[in-house]
Amino acid sequence: MSHTPFIIASYLAAAVLLTWCAVTPLLRKRRLLRNIRITEQGNRADRGGDHAPDA
Repeated sequence: MSHTPFIIASYLAAAVLLTWCAVTPLLRKRRLLRNIRITEQGNRADRGGDHAPDA
């Protein structure tokens, strides 16, 4: 009996896991930036314009 199927399966599982670990932070960052942009647009609308806040 050859071990080739088990080796291929383990490499495939590792590739899927590494891909997931690389892609998940990118998706999270994209979602975070979108939420920040939406929040800022809401804050601008609440202030009544696109002017800078008083410091």
